[in-house]
Amino acid sequence: TLQPELCVAVTEAFVRLHEKGLIYRGEYMVNWSPSLGTAVSDLEVDYVEEEGKLYYFNYPLADDSGFIPVATTRPETILGDTAVCVHPEDERFKHLVGKEAVVPMSGRTIPIIADDYVQMDFGTGALKITPAHDINDYEIGKRKSLPIINIMNKDATLNIAAGSSYEGLDRYEARQKLWSDMEAAGLTLKVEQHTQRVPRSQRGGEVIEPMVSTQWFIKMDGMAAKGLEAVRSGQTQILPKRFEKIYFNWLE
Repeated sequence: TLQPELCVAVTEAFVRLHEKGLIYRGEYMVNWSPSLGTAVSDLEVDYVEEEGKLYYFNYPLADDSGFIPVATTRPETILGDTAVCVHPEDERFKHLVGKEAVVPMSGRTIPIIADDYVQMDFGTGALKITPAHDINDYEIGKRKSLPIINIMNKDATLNIAAGSSYEGLDRYEARQKLWSDMEAAGLTLKVEQHTQRVPRSQRGGEVIEPMVSTQWFIKMDGMAAKGLEAVRSGQTQILPKRFEKIYFNWLE
């Protein structure tokens, strides 16, 4: 694809699609591969069940009236939290909705909100919301108009938004240091073994980092339908024929 004549064809196709409004640029949640330095498609991510840890800690209330307990599998993302969320029918926490909590080791205050996405029987029943680094949190963040704080560089080290104490640390180094700092501050509760679905890149096997990034996207609905019909009608042939299944899987 780096041959000059092919580059011209690629550029021509890109410009035509852009002029038709089919190619656009925007900030969206992507599957980021730190070692490759690129986003990978959902089809290139395998979710593997692995033994991990569930970290329980106290989120201090801003009015010094107590704490709200939270559990997470990725403590380093606490530094990018923009809300704590509880189920609207959870009697344990209903009285806290509308109050504010203080992000551990950061000092930022964030709202305590309610959303029926939260599972009352998982963890503590209270969910930390990190819209920049979790696809489900991203959706909640959009519904609740929460700010998006990206705390990671493209190589999965933490950036200045995470605070000077953690800037430059690898995500796993930051996890250990933050948890140690929280232990010293008396905010940790316990750590449990926990089986979780870990997203790994098919290309290199590394753990994918959900990240909000500015990327180019293409509207596939209309084009995908035409591409599927072309193959099914015989107008376009894919050889060997067994690859039709992969083609359909991608476009459907």
